Amino acid sequence: MADDKKAHETLKEKVDDFKADVDERKAEHQEKDVVKDINRAFKHDLKSDVDLDKAADNVDKAVEREAEAQEG
Repeated sequence: MADDKKAHETLKEKVDDFKADVDERKAEHQEKDVVKDINRAFKHDLKSDVDLDKAADNVDKAVEREAEAQEG
């Protein structure tokens, strides 16, 4: 019986180790997902800045055209 209990404890330890490995891999994947999300947000932020710059340029051009139209 002592061998049965030891085998059971060993099996339980193996299962616990396996669960710990699975949890560790899940954490690694979650970390990778967070990094991807941060990169996407950064790219989106850069794109927004570019879009704002383009919009500002268009406003400047419109003001210039309006001024030219009023002069001419």
